[in-house]
Amino acid sequence: MEIHHPHHPTHKKKWTEYILEFLMLFIAVTLGFFAENIREHIAEENKKKELLESVSTSFKKDLETIKTHVIFNEYRRSLCDSLDSLIQLPYDKIEQKLYYHLMTDVLHMWKYTSYNKSRIEAESKGYFSSYKDEALANAIYKYDYFNGELDAFFQTEMNSLSSYIDNRYYKYVDPDILKMGRGLNRKGYPYKMGIEKLSAQDLKELRIQLAVKTEVIDYEKQLYDSLSFYANKSIKLIEEKN
Repeated sequence: MEIHHPHHPTHKKKWTEYILEFLMLFIAVTLGFFAENIREHIAEENKKKELLESVSTSFKKDLETIKTHVIFNEYRRSLCDSLDSLIQLPYDKIEQKLYYHLMTDVLHMWKYTSYNKSRIEAESKGYFSSYKDEALANAIYKYDYFNGELDAFFQTEMNSLSSYIDNRYYKYVDPDILKMGRGLNRKGYPYKMGIEKLSAQDLKELRIQLAVKTEVIDYEKQLYDSLSFYANKSIKLIEEKN
């Protein structure tokens, strides 16, 4: 006997159902896309925050280094003042050891180096390029400008020092006595009174050079003051952002 199975009519979707399914799929894909963008944005913002904190830390390290350089410069300035006072004494009353100690130490220089690795990375990623970061970008630009000025200043001073030693320095010192003073503590300098008499012209030139040296040291201090100002300003702006 032939068995007939009941026939179930096939449901034909309406065009509105197709549109609804398409919209649901489109919304799901779009939301996924936005969610991924948001996740990437949050990750990038967190990375930016960490890098800016690193920039702030590097500025704080720079400030500590600047303080040390300022102290060193104050010491150099005091050496110039002490030497200027010393050479105005009668030549037989000048302690030889002190004279040679001052004549060598006034030549010392110390190049400033900034901790700029994180700052360069942040700049390369464009973290200071938006209008919201304009104040911070300007502060860092000013800092970099004065840091460049300090580099150029140091190079000029090194060239001047080299020329001075080659052409003038040995007018005021005895090379043989200088050799005795080699070493960290310069214990080899003879401890006795009296130095070779300088001519009036040599004395005048030496005093002028000390005066110029003092002005140069003061100018270097102004550069350090500018660096400190913009480093502190940058730190403040970063802390406000984070």
